[in-house]
Amino acid sequence: MKPALLLTSILCLACAREDTAALHRRPIPPAATSGWARLPLDADAQRQLKGAWIGDAAGRSIPFLEAREGLWESRTLPLEHLLTGRDAEGRPTVEFSLKLPEGWQVGERETLKLDFDLEGRAPWVAQVKAERQRDGGDFIAYDPTSPAHLYDLASSGTRRTLVLPWDGHRYRLTLAASQGEAPRIRGLSVRAETRPEALETELALDGTLTPEPGQPRTWRLTLPDTERVVGLDLVLAPPAAPLAPEIRLGEGPAAERPWACSDLVWNLPALRTRSTRIALMPALVKTITVSLPEGATPQSLRVLVRRQTLILPEEAGQAYALHLGGEAKPAPGNLGALPSLRALASTAPLVLGPREPDPQGLPRRIGADERARPWMPWVAGIAVLMLAAVAWRLLKGPSAG
Repeated sequence: MKPALLLTSILCLACAREDTAALHRRPIPPAATSGWARLPLDADAQRQLKGAWIGDAAGRSIPFLEAREGLWESRTLPLEHLLTGRDAEGRPTVEFSLKLPEGWQVGERETLKLDFDLEGRAPWVAQVKAERQRDGGDFIAYDPTSPAHLYDLASSGTRRTLVLPWDGHRYRLTLAASQGEAPRIRGLSVRAETRPEALETELALDGTLTPEPGQPRTWRLTLPDTERVVGLDLVLAPPAAPLAPEIRLGEGPAAERPWACSDLVWNLPALRTRSTRIALMPALVKTITVSLPEGATPQSLRVLVRRQTLILPEEAGQAYALHLGGEAKPAPGNLGALPSLRALASTAPLVLGPREPDPQGLPRRIGADERARPWMPWVAGIAVLMLAAVAWRLLKGPSAG
């Protein structure tokens, strides 16, 4: 029995245990007012999001949501006072107000998604001048980082959808032709959505494009670290007419299928028009590969990053902390069942504090298979030797008698 007990003791080295060394927390500064709060993560916290939880000073788990596409149900809004026609310069234009559901206010969702019903002869590209009016005042123009375009290039792609922040009562949109003739606006439909990725990106990373060996007309960019990429800013060497690049994110099986790119890019100085923005569904990647048609050359590429944002109900003056490095502590209920998060986009984001020890953290339990893996060759070798010794004694015993 002694060899069996010794073997059992050795195998117990591979049993599960709790890992407390990785536990830490990041304090969240108290808010001045109660309500919804946004907590953008930095790169370090982003990598440890699995198992993260938010707790108050007493260590109670606070419910939170991860901001993501489709988090809250979008809703079609009826239009009021819809006017279509042309402005004084003969450009197609449309004005409209939104009829709000009972209990809703302006900004009940973060953005408005506009789907245009357009009539025109392809190919055409039109820049959209968007304005909104607040409380009966003057129209105020949006000033986006990158101009918005609608287009119909027949075989090269079509885009008839525009996304705007919802911060006005009445809107006016005008189409200015960049290529061909701007189409007539026959009508449009509007949906209210919460799309955190549509907000301004918090980080733009410049990188060096290097030709991909063995793949003509293909370039690769490698980031210093894995980031949550939501878009690209690709500048083509002029002149370049509108084209759809082929984008591959990451490496291995995940990069085998190119991103279905619906955005076109071009650079035509003679026509004073250029488009560089490519929107992507958020993806954690370190490498990005760009392939272009014959004759097109990239001039520069910026990677647009928006790290994950947590959304939580915060009480004024309360101290909270983001707990990392261990197991998640469940919070009761589901915040996603609430009807809306009005004016969430306008709230100032919270900032994570420095790393500190976490006495309230839940240790991650290291399973026997995970812990035993490095020891298995040694355990197997010792087990074989012990079994050989037992067999030798059994064989030697009868012969000695």
